[in-house]
Amino acid sequence: MTSWPRLVIVCLLLVSPLGLARAEIDEEPITDYDRDHWSFLPILRPALPDVKLTGWPQADVDFFILGRLEAEGLRPAPPARRSTLLRRLKFDLLGLPPTPEEVTRFEQDDSPDAYARLVDRFLASPAYGERWAQYWLDLARFAETDGFEHDKVRKNAWQYRQWVIDALNADLPYDQFIRLQLAGDFTGREEDAIATMFCLAGPDMPDINEQDLRRHDKLNEITSTVGAALLGLQMHCAQCHDHKYDPISQADFYRLRSIFEAAVPEMRRDRPVAMLSAQPAAVAPWLFHRGELHGQGPAVSPRPPRIASTAVAWSGFDTSQPRQALADWLFAPENPLTARVMAHRVWQHHFGRSLCENPSDFGLIAEGPSHPELLDWLATEFRRGGWSIKHLHRTILLSATYQQASHVDSAKGDAFAAWQRTLEEDSENELYSRFPRKRLEGEIIRDALLAVSGQLNREYGGPSVMPPLPPEMLSTLLKGQWQASGQPAEHGRRSIYVFARRNLRYPIFDVFDRPDAGASCPRRDRSTTALQSLEMLNGELAFQSARHLRDRLWRERSTRHLSHAELIERLFLITLSRHPVPEESQRFTELLNAPSRDARENLLTACLALLNASEFIYVD
Repeated sequence: MTSWPRLVIVCLLLVSPLGLARAEIDEEPITDYDRDHWSFLPILRPALPDVKLTGWPQADVDFFILGRLEAEGLRPAPPARRSTLLRRLKFDLLGLPPTPEEVTRFEQDDSPDAYARLVDRFLASPAYGERWAQYWLDLARFAETDGFEHDKVRKNAWQYRQWVIDALNADLPYDQFIRLQLAGDFTGREEDAIATMFCLAGPDMPDINEQDLRRHDKLNEITSTVGAALLGLQMHCAQCHDHKYDPISQADFYRLRSIFEAAVPEMRRDRPVAMLSAQPAAVAPWLFHRGELHGQGPAVSPRPPRIASTAVAWSGFDTSQPRQALADWLFAPENPLTARVMAHRVWQHHFGRSLCENPSDFGLIAEGPSHPELLDWLATEFRRGGWSIKHLHRTILLSATYQQASHVDSAKGDAFAAWQRTLEEDSENELYSRFPRKRLEGEIIRDALLAVSGQLNREYGGPSVMPPLPPEMLSTLLKGQWQASGQPAEHGRRSIYVFARRNLRYPIFDVFDRPDAGASCPRRDRSTTALQSLEMLNGELAFQSARHLRDRLWRERSTRHLSHAELIERLFLITLSRHPVPEESQRFTELLNAPSRDARENLLTACLALLNASEFIYVD
């Protein structure tokens, strides 16, 4: 009987925070086999493959694509039409449709550098940052509210969005871009501290009773995001246990977490936490068994994941300034992940498909790259270019691979036979034998609707706006959660400036697969649903855009004395950035000539028809 109390005490010590804190870290060592995985190998610049079709490549990346195609007995697609290439490029870099004047000017410009000058002009436009910021905001799980039940507003969250836009437009080198988001609070400049909102941009629950639990969850979420967004590693699995497949231990997770431990201030009920603090909090970093707050285990020291570190870099990590040291480590020459991950993301966004299965998972289970040498060449070029994202854009956009047609309509003889074989052998376009057709995101579809109808407000920067919502949607919200901006002109601001509520997505964004900002999103889904068709055909935004487009064309008809054929030509150039084929001209002429109480109604029908064409929301 006397042994029972003693046994209870021993058991309590084993499961209590005090008992676990005295335990030692037990983790599997990193082996040569672990490091032999493609993503953890050192990045070496590969030689350009030998190719037979020597006249096709226009940039070094083309040799890697052509080499694979020729190995399969295939040939690349012919170049895209100039109007198609212009539309592709402008939506890609600026998220906006070309104007008819731009189409005409580019079609008539036969100078050898016409396309290269177009690339440079678009990269220099302020609209570039407005377009490409959304990709980063998806990764950063950006929204302007907390989420959960009350979804309270974060008053100054828009400043982080603006920081990203400005940084991209200024071509802030990627190493500085990341350094400021991890440790911008150390520079003494307020605008740099705003960048650290990246770390705390995820969902939060300020009204929770257990504020220590809130802080615990926030630190785990920061760690998972940094792992996925910057390293392409799914770290979140290891907050509760060693990763089942990848060489990431639970201790690796909490070492990475401890880099941010002192920077996240003490949580207070109903008070938001927006930025990291250079004033260290008085906390000690621990490993938490099973991820539980009350499962405090052995102490850990700030370190990056072992698998991506050399022994020297890992042991020499500066634990006195861990966030600055993390930024240094991320861009050290021996780190194989940072350059690979970002170079791959840029390629993915240009082509609408990835070189790897999951852009945020370079682990063992995820499928490896289809073109591993190309990925490493891009990563080394990214480094050589001073971590310039715009340099990486140019490298890809000036390639013959990017300038390919997405389909061939008029091939005959041997060319047609070669095209048919390409479609059969590379049906999924994994070899990039043609340009992958891409659907536009909901934000860009909205911007395109506003642009072609003359409603787009191009004002740059500033706080978010709230366009009107349908009454049935407003009825689902708490009072005051969505108040339409008072100035009607603000309703036409670009979609990047539309207020990002975590628990409510603007209708056209929602149906076209905008993520909910609950977690880092590396690649959006691209669904095809009836709701999308209904939104474009019956939604207030699409219908009002058709009406404004009709009015725009009607004014041009009167002032420029346009015939029906010229009116149709203008309609196609505005909406689809191309000239109509004879059959289209005939059918639309018949529509405009159809009996009606009002000829304007026939033109409205024509406008709505083209805005609902799949060609309007897809890019070839």
